[in-house]
Amino acid sequence: MNALKQIPFLRICVPFICGILIASWLHLSVFSPWILLVMQFAAFSLLLIKEQTPIIKSVFLVCTDVFLFCFAVNLVYTSTVTLQSSHYSQLISRDTSNKLLVEVTDLPVEKERFIKCELNITGVKQRSSLKNTTGKIFGYFKKSEAARNIQAGKVLLVNCELLDIEPPKNPYEFDYKNYMANQQLYHIAFIDSESFVVTDLAPHFSFIRLAGLKIKQQVLYSLKNSGLNPEAYAISAALLTGYDDDIDTSTMEAFSHSGTLHVLSVSGLHTGLIYLVLSFLFDIFDRRKKQKLLKFIFITLCLWFFALLTGFSAPVLRAVIMFNLLGIGKIFFRNDYRNQINILLVSAFMLLCYDPFLIYNIGFQLSYFAMFGILFFQPVFLKLWQPEGKISTYIWQSFCASFAATVTTLPFTLFYFKQFPLWFFICNLLVVPGTFVVLLLAVLIVLKFTQAAIAVNYIIKFLTAFINLFNVAGPGYIDNIHFELTDALLLSCLVFLLSCAFYYRSFRYAVYSLLVVIFLQLNGIVVAYVTKSESLFSVYHINRKSAWSVKNTHYVTTDSIAASDYNYHVKPHMISFNYPVIENRKINYIKSGAEEIVRLDKKDCWPRCNYQTITTLVVSNNFRIKEEDLSAFKNIKTLVADGSNSFYAIERLKSLCSKNGIRFYSTRALGAYLRHL
Repeated sequence: MNALKQIPFLRICVPFICGILIASWLHLSVFSPWILLVMQFAAFSLLLIKEQTPIIKSVFLVCTDVFLFCFAVNLVYTSTVTLQSSHYSQLISRDTSNKLLVEVTDLPVEKERFIKCELNITGVKQRSSLKNTTGKIFGYFKKSEAARNIQAGKVLLVNCELLDIEPPKNPYEFDYKNYMANQQLYHIAFIDSESFVVTDLAPHFSFIRLAGLKIKQQVLYSLKNSGLNPEAYAISAALLTGYDDDIDTSTMEAFSHSGTLHVLSVSGLHTGLIYLVLSFLFDIFDRRKKQKLLKFIFITLCLWFFALLTGFSAPVLRAVIMFNLLGIGKIFFRNDYRNQINILLVSAFMLLCYDPFLIYNIGFQLSYFAMFGILFFQPVFLKLWQPEGKISTYIWQSFCASFAATVTTLPFTLFYFKQFPLWFFICNLLVVPGTFVVLLLAVLIVLKFTQAAIAVNYIIKFLTAFINLFNVAGPGYIDNIHFELTDALLLSCLVFLLSCAFYYRSFRYAVYSLLVVIFLQLNGIVVAYVTKSESLFSVYHINRKSAWSVKNTHYVTTDSIAASDYNYHVKPHMISFNYPVIENRKINYIKSGAEEIVRLDKKDCWPRCNYQTITTLVVSNNFRIKEEDLSAFKNIKTLVADGSNSFYAIERLKSLCSKNGIRFYSTRALGAYLRHL
């Protein structure tokens, strides 16, 4: 309750955020605006009563909480684009091509076989008329000279079929469908070079939005043609514009394992550093700090120019709004952590009112909780030791800021990334200022001081060599942490209770913290026991590839799988096995109790076993089974076709099973096949 008194905007944000989460999970319908108005009118009427008893105050607060909850529900409902009559999904034809008028809303990204573009559908052609629509899709243009000439801000007429984004096919696999749905994007389209035409129509963008895209494109062009090596260009482009598609996977993993991945995107960190530098420069000329309003205007204009330079990247816009509000707070309110946290919550409330689905954005969650940790915990940590020298003071302040941000973001990083960098506080001491210097030098390169590219090349080479020292599983970072939503919620409660116990010196909160620790440990023990005690056979779905695993109570056996396929499709399931011993070897026959499984994956190669007792048959790599071959399998119950089979082979196997009364299972249609042994 003390937190609600000292940080009153928390009282507003809690029911509001709860309303967003519950409305999006349960798909609640909209409340009548009249009900909301009457409810709030009744609440404010209570304030007119002269004698404010505790009961009246409690009724007012409850009415306000209910109002905020209902307001959030209405906001989610009205912000869901698929419920709007103008959304393209209300007009398109399913399972056939549609003629669409689309705008390219961001810079195209070149992939291995396609050029990926974010498209805004502004019209759907029906017969001879064009119906105005809204809604975004991802378009994958087959590589061609025409596709490479597509630019942001262009309007295209395309003829394509819209496909639903597929849900995850394997256990614990990243849910890309849900991730894109939270960004209000539900379909993709594959477009041939003959199926689109670039028109001369003007996009429906605002002038500022179009200018931002053109500046972003020009910034990338300037960096690419400045003498930067490929790695330095990719990192500089990510720092300055948020365009991280050219960063090598190994480099991304090295930054992630060192706890410095956050520096590879324009975010609140970079905006905050720019804010501090500008504030320091202005204070040189205003030592008595009398020109607070002029300072705020100067910093605000510079930050918005930086946002323009990045093409109005969403993380930068969030950070600029947040620091603008913090600047206003410094002018009109006392500069203590309570007011700063209130202002932080005000900025979050404003952004969620604009787009309630931002609550599911990982960057939004991490940036706000990291900022909260720095505002709340860093002053407490700084009081523990006050060094005398400037260098030791900088190191101590950086360590406290890094540790404070880690404390409040730990439940999120463990839940999303399943790893923990052990030396994050050391790496951030060097990488954060190093990348900030690269950011400033990249700005100079864009301003035609191309000599700065030499320095950037050397700095990036040094930084990548430094973080690779910590890119070792075990000594450098802990990997494969099985951390579910329950664990994240319990750890969040523990962080909150420990904070209260430490801040208020409360024995009661310390006892609560101990109870949460006990419950967290018991939950972990139960999950580990259940996981370790089960035996499981799994056939994973990987397009055009074959992958499987066999788990018993001691270890997991799996086939050799390419690293990229393993990390995305198989590793999340392996992590759920709770630190198993994994061995790679080829097995074509498995027997466990009454279950006998045989795998056919090589042409005309039949494993040596008794086929009459086989219960499950796994077919891979288009292995051709004839109808007379099935007669040898007297006891077969299920035939499994994995993702390495072609569509023709799958249909042929399906027909064969139908004739012989055998259950057919296709991982392409149904996802991974899991069989408890």
